Amino acid sequence: MLDRMKALALLLRAKRMKRGALELSMPEAVLEYDSDGKVSGAHFAPHDLSHQIIEEFMLAANVAVAEHFGRLGVPFLRRVHPAPNEDKLYDFSQFAALLGYPMKRHLDRFELQRLLHDTADKPERAAIHYSLLRSLKQAAYSPIQDEHYALAFQDYCHFTSPIRRYPDLQVHRLLDRWVKTGKASADEAELVALGDHCSKTERRAEQAERELVKLRILQHLSTRLGEQFDAVITGVAEYGFFAQAEQFPAEGLVHISSLTDDYYYFDESSHSLTGGRNKKRFRLGDRVRTEVARVDLQRRMLDLRLVNPDRPNEPRPRGSGGPDNPSPRLPLRGGDGAEPRAGKPRRNTRKPKGLPKPKRKRK
Repeated sequence: MLDRMKALALLLRAKRMKRGALELSMPEAVLEYDSDGKVSGAHFAPHDLSHQIIEEFMLAANVAVAEHFGRLGVPFLRRVHPAPNEDKLYDFSQFAALLGYPMKRHLDRFELQRLLHDTADKPERAAIHYSLLRSLKQAAYSPIQDEHYALAFQDYCHFTSPIRRYPDLQVHRLLDRWVKTGKASADEAELVALGDHCSKTERRAEQAERELVKLRILQHLSTRLGEQFDAVITGVAEYGFFAQAEQFPAEGLVHISSLTDDYYYFDESSHSLTGGRNKKRFRLGDRVRTEVARVDLQRRMLDLRLVNPDRPNEPRPRGSGGPDNPSPRLPLRGGDGAEPRAGKPRRNTRKPKGLPKPKRKRK
């Protein structure tokens, strides 16, 4: 039976990929607890074949219910994801090209699909996938018929989780009424208001969950100052660079004032930090060895510093940005909005007044 489930799930997945579905790789952080209920660690949630089997069956169930109500002409609460703005996709294609991944047709979803697949196991994965996420519109609940762009479905709803999502419960009630009476109806104006409310509360809840997980991880790291881990540079700015641990869900700032082996300049054209004397460069996708230097729980910020800063950075794989393919500056993680302010090349003669709070937009 399990073999048949696997074969069916792979068939469903292949059909989605053939329609141009997009798969963003954004690993989720999972907290680990000791016997006293305290956080003892964290890891990235796995996404293996067993998860994919369940996911494909859930997607199929959601589509089946949406198509059923669509055929009946009954208003229901859909999960919609409108097509992205063309200008944003063009900007994204320029960003990807600077990283060494040019796109011939930036509006072609199969080009986007190929790019996501090609970078899924590359150091630039976080840069590419996160940047595309910012380029897409947010998914929402609405009775108005529209596609789900990322999943490549024309009719879609949330049906499989009525115990934790009210939109699913609303769809269950509607389906139950149809099964029992052969009839079902809903007021579209009420569904519009309900969809708007559920969309807003969903985003608020997800933001609160992210902040709580981040706080718990920082509390854990505050007791482990000096702990070392390998990381990948995910953002570069005039005041330093951000690095994401490879095996631990934490991202922190290596401030330019901690790079004491040289004076480093932020080059706006290549979006890199370069040493004035040794010409050492820190670029998006570079692997570095870091350690926990400081944790600011109140501001939810993590400071890192390099271990063996005199050692050359590990070379990046073919396809990464470099002198001929400079790496652009990433929007930074951790909030809802702007990128760090760009400026002229600057050296680390000024002490920081504190860490700016990075922000991001959400899908």
